[in-house]
Amino acid sequence: MNQKEIGFSMEEFQARIAKVKASMAEQGLAMLLVNTPENVFCLTGHKSPGYYMYMCLVVPMEGEMTLVLRRGEVGNAMVYSWLSGDGLVAYDDTDDPLQKTVDVILKKGLKGGKVGVEFTSWFLTTKNFLSLQAKLTGAQVVDSSGTVEAARMIKSAREIEYIEACCRIADAALAKGMEKVRPGNKEKEVAAAFFSEMCLQGSEYYGTEPYVASGPRAGAMHSSWGERVIRNGETVLLELAATVNRYNGALMRTVCLGKPSPVMAEWSKVCIERAGLYENYRKRTGYSLGIAFAPDWGEGHIMSLQKGDQRLLQPGMVFPPALRELG
Repeated sequence: MNQKEIGFSMEEFQARIAKVKASMAEQGLAMLLVNTPENVFCLTGHKSPGYYMYMCLVVPMEGEMTLVLRRGEVGNAMVYSWLSGDGLVAYDDTDDPLQKTVDVILKKGLKGGKVGVEFTSWFLTTKNFLSLQAKLTGAQVVDSSGTVEAARMIKSAREIEYIEACCRIADAALAKGMEKVRPGNKEKEVAAAFFSEMCLQGSEYYGTEPYVASGPRAGAMHSSWGERVIRNGETVLLELAATVNRYNGALMRTVCLGKPSPVMAEWSKVCIERAGLYENYRKRTGYSLGIAFAPDWGEGHIMSLQKGDQRLLQPGMVFPPALRELG
């Protein structure tokens, strides 16, 4: 029998499910289909790098949830999720996973009504959506994107503990990487120090790889390491996030080798927009942090700190603020 390794109490999972079902009731949904791996993790604890294969959590308004997933992933679900028995339905690689999903839905008693689907999920392809819609005869398929995400916005004390653990790991890894930021070293040496220290300190597989960008690329977003040799007088942008139980904590720093230029020294003292530098940084100031699988380490699609957003910040929300200078 598999030994369970679940990161939260059943009470916490039930509280999340209750929030989702309350939203389902407001939307008039009979069923909610969840394809986004972060949302599946949020409600069940299931995690695996194999989320690139079709996976769907069927959440009925009444009754228990069922996770439809590839047979090879059942072992992970038995370890990391609280689901078991009829809560896990496997498909073989030669099966039609959409038909398996519809079979589960019909078994739960759907005879019509609204079925919510995550239209914005990166992991529900157009082909699979159209197949699912065609098979759900008699039901009204509606967009319920954001239903689970709304329950993820405010973190519990346990979730914040995971994020804080990530930040401690990221801080230690950043320090190791900065030791390698020396004239004559290559960017890849800095990246290697990041990877090594994060793994040794307890990070899982990451949501996104670290960024190491030197010299002319130091102001470029999402530009990462290569064979380039770091030179004296240059700046080096460093950004990384560690991962613990799929929660993430990110850090970004700029290292200047030698005396900073007058412009750099001035920009480091000012808030960009108030100093008239908004055109140099037309980007959000921060984004929500929490659960993430690749290709992202953040929850910016849930909430970002950006111009014009009128939503109120609340206790339990987690954001890393970002200031960047572009030459």
